[in-house]
Amino acid sequence: MGKLPHILVVSFPAQGHVMPLMKFSHQLVDHGYKITFVNTNSIHKKLVSSSILTDHKEGKYHNKIKLVSVPEFGDILNLKEYISETMAVHLEELIKKINESDDEKIDYVVADACIGGILEIAERFGIDGAAFWPASLGVLAFMLHFPNLVEAGDVDYNGNPVKKEAARLPLGMSAMSTVDLMWSYSGEPFTQVILITIIINVNKAAKIASQMLCNSFSELEPASHDFTPNILTVGPLLSSEQLGHPNGQLWPEDSTCLTWLDQQPLQSVTYIAFGSTTLIDQSQFNELLHGLELVNRPFLLVVRPDGVDDLSASYADGFKDRIAHHGKVVDWAPQKRVLAHPSIACFITHCGWNSTLEAVSMGVPLLCWPYITDQFYNQNYICDILKVGLRVSKDKNGIITRSEIKTKVQALLGDDSIRSRANKLKDDATRSISEGGSSSKNFDDFINRIKC
Repeated sequence: MGKLPHILVVSFPAQGHVMPLMKFSHQLVDHGYKITFVNTNSIHKKLVSSSILTDHKEGKYHNKIKLVSVPEFGDILNLKEYISETMAVHLEELIKKINESDDEKIDYVVADACIGGILEIAERFGIDGAAFWPASLGVLAFMLHFPNLVEAGDVDYNGNPVKKEAARLPLGMSAMSTVDLMWSYSGEPFTQVILITIIINVNKAAKIASQMLCNSFSELEPASHDFTPNILTVGPLLSSEQLGHPNGQLWPEDSTCLTWLDQQPLQSVTYIAFGSTTLIDQSQFNELLHGLELVNRPFLLVVRPDGVDDLSASYADGFKDRIAHHGKVVDWAPQKRVLAHPSIACFITHCGWNSTLEAVSMGVPLLCWPYITDQFYNQNYICDILKVGLRVSKDKNGIITRSEIKTKVQALLGDDSIRSRANKLKDDATRSISEGGSSSKNFDDFINRIKC
């Protein structure tokens, strides 16, 4: 038997990046490729732990995917230096070590576009590579257009607005003000620094990579294709979940919620999950809990132990006891399987792209509660373009009140047109990854380009 083609996959160290790249890696494995998947040390440990992959501690392959790690970030504000120095050095050493064996030599590199500059390392070894973009095609289009905004004098090199007016974007791209860019929503100056570094890397990746891959599908974001040259949409990436295989989840999933869902009526459950990085303060979390009580429907609430200021204080008034008969709270859920469950009625979400794509692919209406950066763009796209969701609004104190939650959940569930559009998108998503579909063809095209 001949050598299995070997692909080095390098992820940006965050849940929303690791998961789609891992799903993509599984698809490559299904087509006869062997994968070495690179993470930072802390992400590597979480991935191994959540997947119960004991053999990775010895550096062995598991289902043709080998997990390896490189040293950790120091200060996230030094992301640029970390990518160009620390990560670059260790990846170069890793490739040299792997290439010592003819049977293991790296044939191709797929790198997260957010650290796309490391594709230069592959070039030094004469290895071709692709950049993988894990967020929406629309956000990618904006990032690739960013240098034009600087040249036009709309913003400076650091992303600060030069003029407070509409940014000069190509016809067909969603309108955006120069003072309303992605980092403007967070209120944290370091977010802007990090995003500008990522924008620089994405633009570098677009110039170096032989192609760019995106976890989207053409029917979902048709307008953005024109602004992203050399793009192959290969989503939605919804790989099958195999016990013990790495699936990109960094927290152990509580599957007891699936048994609980089995006991609920059809399209009755409100699912609430805010992703891997959202932080909710005490007063806002209390309003959420009381809002769910007012809705008076079955609900499944995902609350990371580190996601709320003081969970014990929130539960002190007997909330868990009061909702025990019609609600369930878990630390982390198998989200794809939850959203596919027939008892799910709607999804209160932070609008991360993975969550958005999973919900769209399952035909689930969305109540949008964005937290940071591209999640606000995704909210606008969900509500204004796709029209499969509604927004929640904050009061004068910046709180989403219990009455607002009740009103919007009821409005969402009472809007048949939203559900109808959501079901159409579900059909579009299914067709895109079926044989002959747009994403299926693009994936086959990618495979044909990298065949050794």
